[in-house]
Order: sequence, then structure tokens, then C-alpha cells
Amino acid sequence: MNFKGIITAIAILLSGSTVYAQKTIDTTKTKQLEEVIVTANKREESIIKVNTSITSLSAKKLEDTKTWGLGGLTALVPNYNYQELGVSFQQIQAIRGIQVFSENPAVSTYIDDVNNIDILANGFAFTDVERIEVLRGPQGTLYGRNAMGGVINIITKKPTNTPYGFAEASFGNLGLQRYSTGFKTPLIKDKLFFGLNGLYQTQDGFLKNDITGTTSTDTKLNGKNVGGEQNFYGNMYLKWLASKRFNLTLNLKGQQDKSDNSGFMVSQFSDTYAFANPDKINLSRIAQHKRNILNTSLAAKYYANKFTITSISALQTIGFGFKDLDFPGIYHSYYDGKVGEQLPPQKVWSEELRINSSSESKFQYTAGIYVFTQKGYEPTTNTAYELSNLEATTYMLPSGTFLINRNRSNNFGAAGFGELSYLLTKTLKATVGLRYDYEKREATFNGFGDAMLYNGVVTDIKPNITANGNYSALSPKISVSYAVNELSNVYATYTRGFRAGGINASSLPSGVRQTFDPEYSNNYEIGYKSFLLNKRLSIGASAFLIQWKDLQFYNLVAPFTYARENVGDAQSMGLELEVSAIPAKGLQLDGSFGFNPTEYKGFDLKRVNFGTGVETKTAIGGNRLSNAPSHTIFLGAQYEYPINKKLKAAVRGEIRNLGKQYTDIQNQIEQPSYTLINSRIGLTYEKYSLFVWGQNLSNERYLAYGNPDSSFGRQARMAQPRTLGVTLSTKF
Repeated sequence: MNFKGIITAIAILLSGSTVYAQKTIDTTKTKQLEEVIVTANKREESIIKVNTSITSLSAKKLEDTKTWGLGGLTALVPNYNYQELGVSFQQIQAIRGIQVFSENPAVSTYIDDVNNIDILANGFAFTDVERIEVLRGPQGTLYGRNAMGGVINIITKKPTNTPYGFAEASFGNLGLQRYSTGFKTPLIKDKLFFGLNGLYQTQDGFLKNDITGTTSTDTKLNGKNVGGEQNFYGNMYLKWLASKRFNLTLNLKGQQDKSDNSGFMVSQFSDTYAFANPDKINLSRIAQHKRNILNTSLAAKYYANKFTITSISALQTIGFGFKDLDFPGIYHSYYDGKVGEQLPPQKVWSEELRINSSSESKFQYTAGIYVFTQKGYEPTTNTAYELSNLEATTYMLPSGTFLINRNRSNNFGAAGFGELSYLLTKTLKATVGLRYDYEKREATFNGFGDAMLYNGVVTDIKPNITANGNYSALSPKISVSYAVNELSNVYATYTRGFRAGGINASSLPSGVRQTFDPEYSNNYEIGYKSFLLNKRLSIGASAFLIQWKDLQFYNLVAPFTYARENVGDAQSMGLELEVSAIPAKGLQLDGSFGFNPTEYKGFDLKRVNFGTGVETKTAIGGNRLSNAPSHTIFLGAQYEYPINKKLKAAVRGEIRNLGKQYTDIQNQIEQPSYTLINSRIGLTYEKYSLFVWGQNLSNERYLAYGNPDSSFGRQARMAQPRTLGVTLSTKF
């Protein structure tokens, strides 16, 4: 899309759309947008009064846009981009170009106040969700580590005094089947409440295997599907109102993801090959994987006359295993059992205790402490590499020998935070905040080739290595806002974000740092939010500048030795616009626009050619940030028409356009600008509905993933082609 097309799209949007109309609105009965209440500042506030760029997506909006996972947020949220490493729990989320190259995310994801500290914890299925809040830009003061790019808050529906239930079934091409159901009910009115929901989803992979060009001679692998997966999800609530002032909520969320034709970490030969052969992959092995995750949390709230105290206690366990993975140097998961085993569970315990002012006054505050412990087993550094007969002979080892890599981490973190707002006049408000984070990290690991497994017996050739690192950070916030009127707000904000440092879990020569430092970012933002035309139109606009410091990336640190280090800086800037309107009964228009020029600042990547031994330097300064589209555009229109008192028809169309981007830091793997067209049409009769839908109707082929570093190859994988389906649902 050219610049003229972008301006035209914005003009169309300004004529009417939906951003802040996030409650479940029946547009056949109203011509006004409803104001949205969000918890971005860890207290309930009108979205108009929050001095942060936020997109709030209601349950209805998620249903209308068929947002079943984080990938559905792409372009729907301005300057948001999602790339997937073959499975939903291994992904790269980027907001305003800020992203990640390790297991520590740059966009922090919370589900019902519980932080997914590790990327492996993401990928929960979306069902029975009340709303999703996407905070754009660094959120270090209130959210701490790993909120460099922003925060995604997922809030699921809680039980109340009103009994409620639902059931839904979806079917589509590529073998899609998706079933979800749930109910909520009071066990004792005004006192005790129970809720339960679950989901099962399965879909075949669209990639077909071909062993041509691989080391395999097993022709049975030809034509096999790759990338299919089954997902089982459950969510249970028990809520107790002990008194008018005190309540407790116990929540258990669990999910299992498994596949016998896994797409985890596998790619097509190159980006060029992927575009030429979008449905073909060449693997000598077809992998299996399984992930089990359980989140247990207890939320306690006490409501005093002028303040609220909240405690969130959580325990998260994640088990993951794989075998027969066709990835260089990695074949099977292993720690201390059998090849292809499920690794010992990662365990994260966390506690957040905070106090919020709750009375309407000139002075508002939020303060608290946060503590976590994490015991982890990172999957790509706990592996069994199966030596070929030739490799075993070369190393003078018996045939059937595996080289073992092991890595165990023990991390601890603590933080104190506070944010104060004061109404200087009736219209002018100042906000200041500060957070201090301390983190201690420890890793015990061995280097490649330091241990081997033969006939079930492990031989440690070299002893394990233990390394430690300590990190701390201050994250301030300063903000000023001016209320033009009750329905309009202008603000200017400075915030700082940081991402934790870490340990290189590999054997490094003496004198080379085993640790790397945190990343930091400074964010400057001005914004405007308003309801106009008697609440028939809402506008949210912002301009931002992010200075990203001390990027963590793999670099050559010694002859033939790579490790993660802080390589340099980057900059992201841009504009964002969200508009909403209900121009007539039954008609809802919505859209968003993001413009995001980015740049790596002057630094070099050092690499070595293992064949010739020659070291090279590649200048990165001036390149665009990877996975940062030049722009994002979302246009949506939905019309609902009451046929009679009980029967209603609805039709929806969407366009999502993403500008050109590169997946790698060298800007060699290019994804040209592409457009997705989605549609949904159906009938609702009382509490029953039937909808047919299509995603990517024009069958646009684009990359779901590309290497972040093209100096080690240009592996890439295409995104899913056109999908068509039907959804039946009922509420009771």
C-alpha cells in the first residue's frame, strides 16, 4: 500500500470506527459508544483518563474478529506484530518494534494478574475471555521486568450471582475442530460462586514433507503433514465473598499441547524457498512434542473506606518435551532420564501485594511489592544430540552415542513500586512513579560435548559449570495530563523499561564474560483521547519515541565461540491512531493505524566462517529493527439487522495491512507488505447463533517466521493459508 493509500485509509477511519466501544453493545438499539473501564494502572479507571496508549478488546470484539490467540492481535492493535516459531507457546511479540531474541519476553503477558515470566508460559487458548488490554510502550514502573515493548493483560470472565453457561463448536478446513463450553453459578447467593470452562482444539498442519535434500532415505516420510497440534484447556474459579469488605478467588488454569507432527523450531530451507514452495518442508525427521502447564493463583482483596489492598499469590508449573526434532545440533529433549523425555517442570512462584487509593480525591496512589522465584529447564539447552555413524567414528565413540547438553536455572527477583497522582487544578493532573527491581540469576550447565549418553549411562567428560549474575534497575515515570472536558484528555509521559540480564549457558574461555547486562529503554509519548459527536465517535492518537539501550544479541566473543552480549542501541518512533463510531443503528465501523520508522544504531556483529576460519564484521547501524512493519492498518465494518424480535442477521468484513519488514537484524530476509481480508456472516436467534467465516480470503502467502540472524542461515516458514469455517454457539 502506497502513502496515498494510507492517507485515504485514515480519512475513511476518521469518518467513523470503534476503539473505546469495548463493552458488549447492541448496535441495533443504540447510537452511542460506551466508555471503557480498564485496569492498566492496577486500579479501575476510565480508559480516557489513563495516560498510556491502550487498546481494550471486549469479549464481543474478540468474538467478532475471531481472535483465538495472540496472533489475532496483529494489526488489530496498532504497531503490534506476532511471529510464531511453529507453536503458539514459542513466539515473538513486538510492539513498536521492541522485541526479544531470548527466553525473556520483551512484551509482558499477564493472565488474571499472573505474569508469564518465560516465553514457554505463553500460548494459552482464548475462551470465555472478558477483555484484553494491550498497553503499548514500556511499562516498567508498575509491571517491572520484560515490559520493554508493553503489556498484554488478559482478563477472563468471573462467576457472579447470575447463572451463565455457553457451548460452542467450530469446524473448518485443514481438519479444524474447536469445542468449548463452560458455566458459572452461585453456590450460595451473595457468598460463594463457582465457574468452570474448557476447550478442545485440533488442526492439521498445512506443510507437506519431502525428504529431497535431506540426509534421510525413509520415503515413508514423504507427504506427511507437519505442524498439526491438539490443545486441551481448562479454567476453574471458586470465589468467596467472606464479607462486604473481603473476598478470595481461587483460580486453576491448565493446558496441554501435543503433536506427533510438530512444527516446533523447524523451518523451510530459506525465505526464497518458502515463497516459491509455501506448502512444502524438507525434514529428515518428523518431531513430537508435549507441553503441560498449570497456573494456580489465589487473589485476596480487602476494601477499606479509602483504599483497597490486593494480594496475588501464584504458582506456575510447565513441563515440556520433544523428540526427533530436525534442527541443527538438537534432536531430543533430555535432562536426566531418557532421550525424548519431558523435562523436569519449570516452577515459578510469585507474590504481589499492593495498595490502591479507592476514594475520589485530588490525591491517588498505587504502591506494592513483588517477589518471584523461578526454577527452569530451557528446552533448547537440555538436549540429546544423536551422533551419526560417521560422527561417532570421527569422535572415536560407539555407534548410538548421544552428546548431552544440560542447563538448570534458579532465579530470584524482588521489587518495590509506587505511583502517585495529584490533581493540581480541576483539569491538570501530574503523575510520578518509581520502581526498584533486584534480580539474582544462577545457571548450572555443561558445554557441547562435555557429557555423553551411551546405553542409558551418562559419562561426564567435564564437570558442570555454575555461573551467577546480579542485576538491579530503577524504572521511573513522569506524566502530565490535561482534561479538555469530561470526555477529552491530552497527556505527555516519560517512562523507562528494562529487560533482565542473564547468563550464557555455554562453556566460554577464561576472560570472557559469562553474563550479559539488562536492556533499558526510554519512552517519550504524547497522546490525545476523546469522545465526540455526542459519544458517536471516539479518537485515540499518540506519538512516541523509544530509545532502546544495550540490546542483547549473540556475538563472536572468542575464536569460534559465540555468546550473548550487549551489542548496541536502537531507536523506534512513530504515530498511532484508533478511531470508533456507530454512525447509524446496527452499523459499527472500526479501525487503527500505526506508523513505525525504526533504526539500529551504530554497532557491528562479529561472525566467523567455520570452514575457512575467517572472522568478519557486519555493520548493523542504519538497518531497520527486525519484525517491525513500517505500518499497520486495520479496517473493519459490521452491520447487524433485526429481522424480527428474536432473529438478527450480522455481516462483517475486515482488512489488515502490514508494511514491509525484515525478520533478521541484517535486513536480508524481507517480508514485503501484505494484506489479509477476513469476513464473518451469520444469524442469531435468541441465545443461539450460526456464523460462517473466512480468514485470509485472498490466500495471501507471507512469512510466519524468519531467522533473527541471517548470518547463520536464512531459514523461514510460511504462515497458514486461507481458512474457512463455521461456528455454532448457544448461551444458557
